[in-house]
Amino acid sequence: EKYGTVPESATRIVRGKGNKEQAKGAWVANVKRPYIKKQSEGRDELYRVLDEVMVMHKKEDIGLPKPIFKQSEASVPVPLDIQSAMIDAVLSKDVDCASILGKIGIQHRQQRLVHAFNAGGSILFDALLSEYLHTDSFQMQVDEAQAKFIVDGVKRERLELEERGGAVLDGITAITAATDITRCLENWVDRRPIKAVVYSNSHNTLLSVAEYLYESFDSESIAEMMEGKIEHMSYELGRFRNNHKEGKNCPICGGWNEYTGKKLSSCNNQLLEVSDWSGTAYLIEPDRITSAVGQAEFNSLNETLVANPVEMTRLQGVPLTKYSLSQKHWRVGDCLRVDARDPHPLLPKRWSEEKWEAYGSARCVLLAELDGYEGRDNYLGSLPHDEDRDSSEVMVRLNKWQRCGRFHSRPRWDARRKKSVGWYTGPNLEDVEMKSQTEDTFILLLDASLSHGLDLSFVTHMFLLEPIDDAAHMEQVTSRAHRLGCTGPVTIETIHTWHYLDPTAKQVASTVQDETKKKTSTAVCDHCYRSFENIEKAQEHELTCDRNPDGNAIVDPFHLSSVYRDIRPPAPMIVGVLDTMNNQENKVDDEPVDGNLTRVRVRVREEQIQNPRLISEVCHAILPRVLRVKWGFTISDNVNGDKSQSEVVKEATNQGCQSSGDELDVYDKNEAGEDEQHCEMQKLANQDLEKNEDCVEESATGKNSEKFMDID
Repeated sequence: EKYGTVPESATRIVRGKGNKEQAKGAWVANVKRPYIKKQSEGRDELYRVLDEVMVMHKKEDIGLPKPIFKQSEASVPVPLDIQSAMIDAVLSKDVDCASILGKIGIQHRQQRLVHAFNAGGSILFDALLSEYLHTDSFQMQVDEAQAKFIVDGVKRERLELEERGGAVLDGITAITAATDITRCLENWVDRRPIKAVVYSNSHNTLLSVAEYLYESFDSESIAEMMEGKIEHMSYELGRFRNNHKEGKNCPICGGWNEYTGKKLSSCNNQLLEVSDWSGTAYLIEPDRITSAVGQAEFNSLNETLVANPVEMTRLQGVPLTKYSLSQKHWRVGDCLRVDARDPHPLLPKRWSEEKWEAYGSARCVLLAELDGYEGRDNYLGSLPHDEDRDSSEVMVRLNKWQRCGRFHSRPRWDARRKKSVGWYTGPNLEDVEMKSQTEDTFILLLDASLSHGLDLSFVTHMFLLEPIDDAAHMEQVTSRAHRLGCTGPVTIETIHTWHYLDPTAKQVASTVQDETKKKTSTAVCDHCYRSFENIEKAQEHELTCDRNPDGNAIVDPFHLSSVYRDIRPPAPMIVGVLDTMNNQENKVDDEPVDGNLTRVRVRVREEQIQNPRLISEVCHAILPRVLRVKWGFTISDNVNGDKSQSEVVKEATNQGCQSSGDELDVYDKNEAGEDEQHCEMQKLANQDLEKNEDCVEESATGKNSEKFMDID
């Protein structure tokens, strides 16, 4: 108040006059001048003022477990044919530059390599290698190596989790590292579900790595936050956190349509129109494609089919049997082998022709004929049956493909084409109720541009596809998971890539590969997130790091950051229990117990007495750490922090119930049976306890008798 307050009246103080000038003068005299002159009274007054108007929450005050930084390497071998071409360029006397560069795939960089070809020898080899390492083909190998490293690491962690007894899920109230001190200890057995984030500053790199991850994991195992609108990103983050998704099954094709925040009105699953050797065209699901037909098999066909074999180069190493997995491999005219069984073991049985006629298939055929069978109209009717064919597999030609909802569209007037389009009058996706499914989603693909402000406190691992040398950037990324509400330590693993050469190629190079250029030996300070060349230098820095509360750093007391550091977070507010007998609030015993403990009396309902887990959740809601529980005449201590909060509560409740009767456990009981206010468990659980907000005790009215528990 000495330095100015907001006036109570509606009339504002005129700028530069009255109390404002008086407040500024008092501030200069009492704070500014003494502080600049480094006088203690100026600093003390500045601290007093800031402590009244600021709330500072620092990680070192919360007592979070330290993040685990790892530097890992993924070796990427240079292909042998590329190494051979480089060696030939060095050893040959008459070098054909265009031919050599064509083999390496850098023919468009010939002008930049003229000096290297004139110099020859190891200089030429190093120049060719440097140019190749920046090509798209090598970058694809880098992305594949990083994806393989992530796949192996996630699978290994999930297997180790099973060996530890499997994942343990939280109950109504999440158990965090701030509420359970044992989670900060090195010997804590981590049984949290594996949740891994793949982070990259490059959108294209993340897309490329994602392709290889999808080859190893099902689509339900991966959530994406790489692009899209806010509702889609919120949906993906919810999938990753809760292992839950919502959607509808199409009544026509039976395909699943996920709900991502947008109204589901039309099926988005792809259907393909194919035709057999007789020219009959019909629709199939991608799951019916058993394989594509290559050149060798196509030449051996006895049937005459106007189609084209599938080139292996187009598939980019993907086998013919995986043709249906990616739409980018499809081309009109491809020759395919499909399974024509109905019912199919993986697909629903198709509707009869009578049912399709009732839904307008006759008009569909008419519209298809008017468009010369080049339009969008067709229906998922019965499959053609050939009595002369013994096998269920059929050779077909791919004509076109589009979404199921476009094949089966509602009748409407198209103003652009000025004609009536659509024909389907049967049930569609709008007529189906929303369903929920449980899935196992343990990987999140996170683009750097979308990572700001996310709460990933439940994450166990983060894989960085590029090194982050900037300390502020590293802290921002790490703080997505290492934050208030985190359920345990998070492992931050940076994946460094290093090209590998055969011994013969190393001899040709100017110098042996400089292993010191590898960054796998680097280390990160746990407090300020600065990177250092090795672990020894990082540990030496931590001793003098000004953000290390246990360090021996010399801090200037008159630096403004030191004043901020002295401001402590406020103590959690504990709300007393309201006694309706005298309409007064019972005061919380705020006197220290054993020197540094605070005692809180908790009201417990009669039906909760035999359930230690519910009582433990009450403890989580009220105090961040429980060090002592008194139940009746039984006291359970955890001052040394060697027990979990649940163990302390369970020990006290079990011993208390065995050693004393109900009358001994009662601290205050409504003998008259009148209504009393009591702690409502479900409402307490819904409080955002992870954000260290003030925990307000919700209440409800009931006639249950209640008992008290003392928590220190």
